[in-house]
Order: sequence, then C-alpha cells, then structure tokens
Amino acid sequence: MNTADQLADAARSMLGPGISCAVVPLGQGNLLPAEAKSMRNAVTARRDEFASGRLALRLAIARAGYDLPADLPILSRADRQPDLPTGLVVSLAHAGGLAIALASCQPGIGLGVDIEPVHAMRPEGLEDSVQPFRFRDSHPDPLAVFCAKETLFKRQFPVTGRMLDFCEVSLAMDAARFAACIPDLGLMRGKWARISGFYLSVSAGNTCKNRHPS
Repeated sequence: MNTADQLADAARSMLGPGISCAVVPLGQGNLLPAEAKSMRNAVTARRDEFASGRLALRLAIARAGYDLPADLPILSRADRQPDLPTGLVVSLAHAGGLAIALASCQPGIGLGVDIEPVHAMRPEGLEDSVQPFRFRDSHPDPLAVFCAKETLFKRQFPVTGRMLDFCEVSLAMDAARFAACIPDLGLMRGKWARISGFYLSVSAGNTCKNRHPS
C-alpha cells in the first residue's frame, strides 16, 4: 500500500460515518478551463498543487455521495476557500507532494485536516511560535503541534471567518488526540497520528457559534 492510500485509510479510521477522504499525489489531475484561467499567473508548482487538490476534492465529494457535475469548476473564493454548492463541507491540505481532502454532506458539520512531512526542515523558532501547548507524558515534536492547530483553525474558519494566531489557542495533546478552546466556538477535539513519514491530523463535528462543538 502506498503512502497516499495509507494516509487515506488512517484518516477514514479516525473519522465518523458520513465523512469521506481522498489523497492524491502532486502532478495528478487536470484543470477545467475556468480553473486553469484562475491559475494562469501561478507558477508551475502552484498550478500542480491546485490541480491535485481539485482532484482530491472531487474524489472525496463523490465518495461522500454528492453528485458534483464533472464540468463544474471548483474555483477559490476571496477567502481562498473552495467555492462549492451549499450543503457541501470540505477541508483541504497540501504538503510533501500530496493533497488530502475531506468531504461531507452532513448539515452543521465542520471539518479540518492537515498533513506535514515528519522529516521536513523545521523553521527556526517553530516550538516558540506554536505555543501555548501541553503534551501529556512527554514533549512533542512542535511540527505535530503545528499540524493539530492548523487542523482546528481550518475547521473553525468557515464559521468565524477569523485567521487565528497560534498564541490565541492553547492546545492539549496526548499520543493520539488533541483539544483546544476556540474563540467564539468553545471546545474542539481532533485526532492525530504519524503515518508513513507524515503527521496527519483531523477534526470533525458540529461547528456553530454559541454552541459547544466536539
């Protein structure tokens, strides 16, 4: 089983029913004309990333049971979120030559996903930049903390529209789970693992203002 399949299987095992996943290697996927036009000024690497991400989204959406027309372009809104029909919820991440997408048609759900190559070069000061956090029983790789926080930030953004700083959210982690109190939304939880040279983190649940998400 290749790395993409291992990550997809791991993500599905962490998530509940009704949430689908697809992982696509960079370089796969063809852009529709409107998508290609939107990326005409992008460098080749960014266009390839965009194409693989769109293919991952289409696969995840189909696996979620939604019949998205094959000729419907998935463009980016002003906030860089995929512009999709009402009722579809997705989350997308790119790293290490892969694109991973989650999708669901469940009303009220929020989704977040991130992947990070374990052996990627760490930016100077990464541990300080992802503070505050605490890890039960040991000290974590700060890249795993980054991955978990990114996941929660992606899940909350469609509801709040806020670009959060790491310092605004205190994260608690153990060997398989993480949780944080998100401004305006309350407690959110997620799961993470080290899979085939990647950190993978996912979060899913009801995400509404003035409610208590899971």
